Amino acid sequence: MAEPRTIVNPVTGERMTSIASSAETGGAHIEGRGFLPVGWRPPGVHRHPHQDERLTVVSGALRVTIGKEERELGAGESAVLPRGVWHDFTVIGDGPAETIVRAEPALGLEMILATLVGLAKDGKVNQHGLPRPLQGAVIGKFYWEVAQFKKPPPAVQKVLLPPLAALGRARGYKPYYDHHFEPGELDAILDAWAAHRSWDGHRRPT
Repeated sequence: MAEPRTIVNPVTGERMTSIASSAETGGAHIEGRGFLPVGWRPPGVHRHPHQDERLTVVSGALRVTIGKEERELGAGESAVLPRGVWHDFTVIGDGPAETIVRAEPALGLEMILATLVGLAKDGKVNQHGLPRPLQGAVIGKFYWEVAQFKKPPPAVQKVLLPPLAALGRARGYKPYYDHHFEPGELDAILDAWAAHRSWDGHRRPT
């Protein structure tokens, strides 16, 4: 049996280990274990339009915001992050946190995480782990159905992302890069993603 894949972001310090990949579940869900340093948080308030998430704290503590509700989670506690609802979380206290996150369906969530970690390893992100603007536009448009950030407002993003992403692609930026993935992994993720894209005829995203 193959060892679970672990990816480490050298800029943000987060480490993620796969528990169940989209290839293993046919895209029904993905599940992973996260090791998050003191003070860590995602790049911003965000939502997943087509996915429900369950976040469980194994050790340490998180402050979680779901819509207008804010709560703190300690070891053994969980929160459900419903699709379409803005959410955010931050590691609190003096130590790191270990979490387990499950997303249903998988879509391209593991793909965007691997891409951002890969860009960090390539030295193509800033000190906060964010890619260059045109690279970010290409990623933002391609993964729009997977993750959306609250700022700038989504209505503004829907206007600006297509032309910026087109310019980014023209300059050689891609939404994912083969060398960030294991052999065969990309095709497996894209096929599993397509299987759950009922709103687009189960086609692969482009």
